[in-house]
Amino acid sequence: MYSSSRRRTLKSLVFVSAGLALAPSCMSDRSKSSLLLKKIKISSADEALLAELCESILPKTTSPGAKDLSAHLFVLMMVDDCKKKEDQEKFTKGLEAFKKLSQQTINKDFTQADPTERKKLLDTILAKIDEENDLNAFFKTTKGLTIQAYTSSEFFLTKVQVYEMIPGRYHGCVPA
Repeated sequence: MYSSSRRRTLKSLVFVSAGLALAPSCMSDRSKSSLLLKKIKISSADEALLAELCESILPKTTSPGAKDLSAHLFVLMMVDDCKKKEDQEKFTKGLEAFKKLSQQTINKDFTQADPTERKKLLDTILAKIDEENDLNAFFKTTKGLTIQAYTSSEFFLTKVQVYEMIPGRYHGCVPA
């Protein structure tokens, strides 16, 4: 009698603790970024916009595009972990400036624009890229980190620029 009551109590305790462990994941905020960022605050809409911007920088052709390689997540992680606080603030302010410029230039959100409208917006930014402002800092950072994400991806290092471990192949001077 005593052992069956203890078993029931332990089973109940396991079910309750499992429910408590799963509850936070069920009540997560859908407006937050899919990545856990410590220093910068990015919404899911901002993350989607960054994904589309990265894809516009490195579009999918015969090779995977920036979206396929999750370059936007790499950009966010690098900005959050590796940039100084001032640069992080420029990045987030530049993201806001990018959204405003999108509304002014093409009268819609960048994620809803077609490729020609996106090109028009990016050409507008590139025409004034030498100016020092938050928008240009955001674009330069995003472009540089997108390219870095691509060139350090598994696809690039195994299919495009095949990486060989040191010491590499031996190319002797005597024919085989």
